[in-house]
Amino acid sequence: MKYLSKFIFLLFHTLFIGIAVFESQGQISQLIPLVIITSLLLYFYFHNFSRRNELVEKDIHITTIIFAILGGLVTFLLQDQFELSAVLSAGIVGLFGGILPKFIDRPLTKIAPPAIYCGAFVGMTPPVLAGNYLFILLASFFAGNILIVTRENFNGYAGKLGSIAFAGVSLVSLLTYMLL
Repeated sequence: MKYLSKFIFLLFHTLFIGIAVFESQGQISQLIPLVIITSLLLYFYFHNFSRRNELVEKDIHITTIIFAILGGLVTFLLQDQFELSAVLSAGIVGLFGGILPKFIDRPLTKIAPPAIYCGAFVGMTPPVLAGNYLFILLASFFAGNILIVTRENFNGYAGKLGSIAFAGVSLVSLLTYMLL
C-alpha cells in the first residue's frame, strides 16, 4: 500500500506516453523526444520511490470526493450548457475553489481547493468524449479517490492534479470501452 499511489502514477504516465509512441510510429522527430521524456520520467519515479515523503494531514473525508465531483460537474456544465471553452470553464471553477478558503474558515477548506481543481481538470473532458454527465461524475469519483490515495505523495510537484484527472478519465473510458 506504501507504493500504490506511485505505482498508479507510473502506470498512467507510461500508458499515456506509450499511446503517444504508438501514434507516432515512423516519425523519428516525435519518437526521440518521447524516449527522452520516458527515460526522465522513469528516473524520477525510481528516484522518488527511494525517498521518504513527509506525512501530510491524515484527516481525509468523503468531502474530497464530493468536491472533486462538484468541480468536474460544474466545469463540464459551463462547457456543455454555456458553451464556454474548457480552459475558461476550468479557470472559473479553479478560481472559485482557490478563493473558497478566504471566505469560509473551516477545516474542510484545506481539502476543497485541490479537490475542486482536480475535478475541474476532469470536467475539461470534451463533450464528444465524455458524452454525458454520468461519465464526468464517475471520472470525478475515481479522481477523488486517487487524490485521497496520493495525498501523501508528490506534494509540490507540478502536474499532480492533472495526472490524477487523466487517470480518472482514462479509467472511465476503459470501463466504457470494455462494457459497451
